[in-house]
Amino acid sequence: MINYSKLAVLFLVIIILIIASLFSLLETSVVSITEYKLKMLKEKYIWAKYAYKLKHELNKVLIFSLFGNSLFNAAFTTITTVLVADLLIDFTRGIILPLTTILIAFIIIVFSEALPKIIAAKSPVVVLSFIAIPLYYIFIFSKPIIWALDRIVYTITKLFSINNNESTTLEELKIIIADEKMPFKAKHRSILLNSLKIKDITIKEVLIPLRMVESINISGDIELICKQIYTTHHTQIIVYDGKIDNIIGYIHIKDILAIDKEAMNKENLVKIIRPIYFVSDFFPIVQQIHRAQKFKSRIFGVINEYGDILGVACLEDMLEMIFGDYTTESPQQRNLAIKNSQNELIVDGTMLIRELNEMYNLDIDLFADALTINGLILKTLNGIPNIGVSFKLKNLVFEVISVGTYWVERVKISILTDLEKGN
Repeated sequence: MINYSKLAVLFLVIIILIIASLFSLLETSVVSITEYKLKMLKEKYIWAKYAYKLKHELNKVLIFSLFGNSLFNAAFTTITTVLVADLLIDFTRGIILPLTTILIAFIIIVFSEALPKIIAAKSPVVVLSFIAIPLYYIFIFSKPIIWALDRIVYTITKLFSINNNESTTLEELKIIIADEKMPFKAKHRSILLNSLKIKDITIKEVLIPLRMVESINISGDIELICKQIYTTHHTQIIVYDGKIDNIIGYIHIKDILAIDKEAMNKENLVKIIRPIYFVSDFFPIVQQIHRAQKFKSRIFGVINEYGDILGVACLEDMLEMIFGDYTTESPQQRNLAIKNSQNELIVDGTMLIRELNEMYNLDIDLFADALTINGLILKTLNGIPNIGVSFKLKNLVFEVISVGTYWVERVKISILTDLEKGN
C-alpha cells in the first residue's frame, strides 16, 4: 500500500533541494555578470532592473545567498535523515545511516552547489532572467536577518583590519584588455592599450629633430623659397630667419593657394606666417593634445630645459601613438630605414628607435636621453665614433657607415640568427 505521507515528505525534500540550488544560482550569476552589462540590459528587460539592484548590494546579496543555501541544505539533510531512519528497522540503522550521510553530502554538492554554480557561471544572463525578480522580493523580505548577519560579518572583518579598498590596477586592466577572449577587435584592443600607456609618453618621443625638419629661410633667395614651397610633401612648413634655430613660425600650404604665383614675394610670405607655440620636451603628450585643441594648432616647437630648440612635434604623430599610423609619409621619411636583406638594415641616425622597433619587430631598448639611433650610438660609445666601428646589443650588431660633424648619419644593423648568437 502506498504511504502518501512518505511520498509527500519525499516531494518536500526535492522542493527544498531545488530552492537551495536557486540561492547557489543567484550567488554565482550575480558575481559573474558585470555591472556594465546589466546597465545596458536594464533598458530593455524588467528582470535586468532587479538584477542591477541586487548587483548594487552585492555584499548583502552574497550573505543572503549563503544564508538561504545553508538553511535549505540543513533542512534537506535533517528531513532526509529522519525519513531514512524512519524507513529502516533498528538493526540496519547503524549500517545504513552513515552511508546515507555520505549520499546526502554527495547530492548537496552536485545538485545544490556544483551544478547550479557551473550553470550560472556559464549563462548568468539566462539564469538571472528567471530568478532575479522572485529572489529580489525574498531578499527584501529577509533584510532584517541579512542586516544582522551583515553586522556580524562587518564586525569580524573590521576586527582583522580587512577592507574592500582594493580596486583594479592599471596593470590588471591592461591584462584584461590584452586578453584575446575579450570582445575587442585587434585594432580596438591596440587603441585601448596605447591609451593606457600614453600618460607616460612625453613630447620628446615624437620629436622631429631640427635638422630633419623641412623649413625655409625667410632671409634666403625668393626663387629657392618658392621652389621649396611648391615641391614640399607637407602641409605645414617651418619658417626661420637666418639660422635654423631661430624659428619665427610656420606657413600652411592652404594659405599659399590664396597668393598668385606672380605675386609671390617675401612681403606676402611674411603676412601668412602663423605663430608657433613652444613646448618643453618633457611635457606629457596627453596634455599637449588638449593644448592643441585649445590653440587650434597642429605643430609645435620643442625646447629643452635650457631653452634650446630641439625640433618640432606634430599633432598627427601624437595621435598615431594612440591610433597607429595613418598619415602619408614623405619619400624622405620612407627612406629612414631600408632592408638590404633578410637580416640586415640600413638605418638613418635620425630614425626613432620606437618607429624602428615597430617597423621591423625589434626589441631595442628606449632611454629618456636616447630616443633615436644616433642618440643610442652616442650613448653606447660615449661620443661620435669613427666609420666602421661596430658593437653588439642583444641580437643586433650595429656598424657605423657614415658620420657627420656632430652625429651618426647612417648605420648598418645586422640581426643575428639563433645559430649566429651561439657562435
